[in-house]
Amino acid sequence: MNTKLESEIIADDEINLYDYWKVLVKRKKILIGIFLVPLVIVTIVSLSLPRYYRGEGEISNPALPAPNIVRLIGSIDDAQKVKIFANNSGAIKSVSISIPKKSTDKINILVDAKTADIMPQAFKDIFNYINNLHEIKEEIARIQAETDLKTERLIEETDFQIKRLIETMKANLVFLNQITEMMKKRQMPFVSVNPADLIKKDIDLSLEIMRLQRAKTDMMMKKAQNVKVTAGTLGPPSITKQPTNSRIKQIIMITGLLSLFAGIFVVFFLEYINRMKAREKWGTAPHDNR
Repeated sequence: MNTKLESEIIADDEINLYDYWKVLVKRKKILIGIFLVPLVIVTIVSLSLPRYYRGEGEISNPALPAPNIVRLIGSIDDAQKVKIFANNSGAIKSVSISIPKKSTDKINILVDAKTADIMPQAFKDIFNYINNLHEIKEEIARIQAETDLKTERLIEETDFQIKRLIETMKANLVFLNQITEMMKKRQMPFVSVNPADLIKKDIDLSLEIMRLQRAKTDMMMKKAQNVKVTAGTLGPPSITKQPTNSRIKQIIMITGLLSLFAGIFVVFFLEYINRMKAREKWGTAPHDNR
């Protein structure tokens, strides 16, 4: 019996895959225990943590370059959350403002909150906060002044074009009447001209005058409505229908992998210790087998 055990201990040390499998099966209870215990604990703790709704929105065509706005805002801490969201600050977990990939004229906003119903107001609060930043307000004021001046100039230019077209139209009508009268009197016109071309020109001038008058009316209406330049255009946010925590799955997966590797390590370490003890007991080494 002892001779058999000794021969097993001092047998060839090369271990194939089947040997690994036998070791794992032999100590499967230890392996399963080390794998499951931390995994179950981490899963229970992770699932017991509060989960949040996530909203994602976008500001397009900002007054300043998007990187400048993101730099001005920086990371939003708890003090800023109280300032931005007022009474809803306690329900807001985090706010992230960044620039979408392959975009220079948009700002991406991510908000995690305890309830979904406060999301629309939260995005409006962020947009108002951006609008009221000192640097943004200065840039908006500059753009507003330029826009107003440009509108006034466009109205003046449109007025001037309308007046010129009216004068051209009157001259064309006078010329058409002269040609018509000469043809009635069977007189030879002093220039070769087709009255149909003059009539077509009169129609074209009338249509162009009407187009310019509509454009002028639109510009004057916008000016009267006092349309203001803002920090950009806030699109409607998309909100998750169910509360989520994006890190729960990641934490559970990492814990499972670490637990599995730890279990495998402990199993083979224990096997190694047992082999060393057995060799010391019999006072033999693998190369003593003759």
